[in-house]
Amino acid sequence: MVTVVGGIAAAILALGLPASAAAQDVEIRAYLDRAEVAVDRQFVLNVEVSGGGRAEEDPLLPDLSDFAVYLGVGTRTSMQFVNGRTSTSLTYEYRFRAVAEGTHEVGPVRVRAGGEDHATEPLAIRVTPAGTAPARGAPGRARGGPDLGPEDLFVEVSASTRAPWVNEPVLVEYRLFTRVEVESYGITRLPATTGFWAEEIAAAGPPRVEQIVRGGVQYATTVIRRAALFPTGAGPRTIEPLAIEAQVRVRSNRLFRDPFGFGDPFGGGLFGRSVPVPVESEAIEIEARPLPAAGRPDAFTGLVGSLDVTTLVDAAEGATNEAMTFRLEVRGAGNLRTLADPEVAFPPGFDVYPPEVSDELEAGGGGVRRYEYVLVPRAPGSHTIPAVELAYFDAAGARYAIAASNPIAIVVTGDAVAGDPVLIGGGRSRPAAARRDIRFIRVATSAFAPIDRQLFRSPVFWTVVLVPVFGLTGALALRRRRERLEGNVAYARRRRASRLARSRLAQARGLRAREQHQAFVAGISQALLGFLGDSLNVAEAGLVRDDIRQELAARGVAGDVVERYLACLDRCDQQRFAPPAAGEDDGETAALLEDAEQAMTALGEALRS
Repeated sequence: MVTVVGGIAAAILALGLPASAAAQDVEIRAYLDRAEVAVDRQFVLNVEVSGGGRAEEDPLLPDLSDFAVYLGVGTRTSMQFVNGRTSTSLTYEYRFRAVAEGTHEVGPVRVRAGGEDHATEPLAIRVTPAGTAPARGAPGRARGGPDLGPEDLFVEVSASTRAPWVNEPVLVEYRLFTRVEVESYGITRLPATTGFWAEEIAAAGPPRVEQIVRGGVQYATTVIRRAALFPTGAGPRTIEPLAIEAQVRVRSNRLFRDPFGFGDPFGGGLFGRSVPVPVESEAIEIEARPLPAAGRPDAFTGLVGSLDVTTLVDAAEGATNEAMTFRLEVRGAGNLRTLADPEVAFPPGFDVYPPEVSDELEAGGGGVRRYEYVLVPRAPGSHTIPAVELAYFDAAGARYAIAASNPIAIVVTGDAVAGDPVLIGGGRSRPAAARRDIRFIRVATSAFAPIDRQLFRSPVFWTVVLVPVFGLTGALALRRRRERLEGNVAYARRRRASRLARSRLAQARGLRAREQHQAFVAGISQALLGFLGDSLNVAEAGLVRDDIRQELAARGVAGDVVERYLACLDRCDQQRFAPPAAGEDDGETAALLEDAEQAMTALGEALRS
């Protein structure tokens, strides 16, 4: 070894170069992890800086936006001993996703290192149509990543049903199988949810790893994502692939680049190194079945699953003007988030205050929703709160059913009273004015007035006379409006449709300002569906595109107004889990928000005309 080193030194001196300059020689090269890639698949552009020098700044990449989307960058370092001298190399791994077919050129990569500017040779990559199997074994594959087969690391997807009814939950589970060492993984592309109402199902704890045997091979497996998808319309639907990037721990088996050909004693490092490996699941095709028209109850609001309705009152007997609490509980399976509020026919002898609503809903559908009403009886006698009925579609039995509570009998004692109620005996304080036991004593001197002053010429006199009249008139008008709102659900929903839509759009605008794209698009979709459901007095979950067209056409809405509204809904579905590129986000989201506002305005004017 000493002889070899001496020979190298002599050769350097013979060339007239100082040893320090030779130590600073820098080699820059770029290579791809594959020469061929399919559309929507990932590839890696590697930039290696080796020798005694270091890169003074990050490499300057060519523009690949015509055929690829940038995903991220990682680095790895390796060390070598050559003739008793240590050299290191730093490799930048730039990950891209191919988006355009054809043969494309990757221009030179420019790097400044060792005080000089360097440029690599151009590269070529071929992008094939989506779904094709790209060629493997491209130059640099052995250096850039492990030689893994499709049976070593893959993602498997399963669905609870391939033929759901409209609005029936489809539970989708993605499971990672591996027989190599995976340090971590991250989701790089979520499936689009066009045609579905989607809800993520969060894991109860950390991922649970299991050991199973498939085809005689042992795998480690864990669930990486669960979701519930509710088809919003009938017909074929595609659940697109889920893409992840796994960090795989590998050990290199490269040999020393020295004249003796000794193997690397470190095996690529004492602990190996991590290499990113892209993996994706398969797509799933399902066929959503339309709900049957035969036997559909008038009270059906679109829920598919099961329901159970229970009611109770805190006191079966009470006195007039003494508040009591009526509780209504709706429990079941299905998309309860879109369930319309039940209609309760309270007896006419009661004042009923708006309910307090609380939810205990499970991700993926199901749970319980509670309504709590405050009732104030105004007239004595025996009263009955009739059964509360909710219609739903039983997917297992393929039939419509009605869930109903038991009627509740209430006995009210005391005398009938008029005017506003005063609650006593443990009554609740929300609808009552507080009573005062001790009143403040006025000690200030009263103002004096001339004794010959005519009272009817005083502004105070007319104020005292007219204010009660105007107040009584306003109270009667307010009471009549409240009775109409409580007695006519359709009128109440139409009245609040525009106000709720503006509120939801304002919330979505705030989410856009905070760059929360998915929540912003979900807010726009909720505003559009809520406005449509309130205007038509139907539940949002029961809104199917064909039914919407027929219903709006029957109400005389122009076809272009309807199609513009549905186009906004489709754009929300497309962007919910497929956000635009970084440079296009502001324009896309601003246009979506403006189009949604204009579509709701046009639809509201058409329905009012």
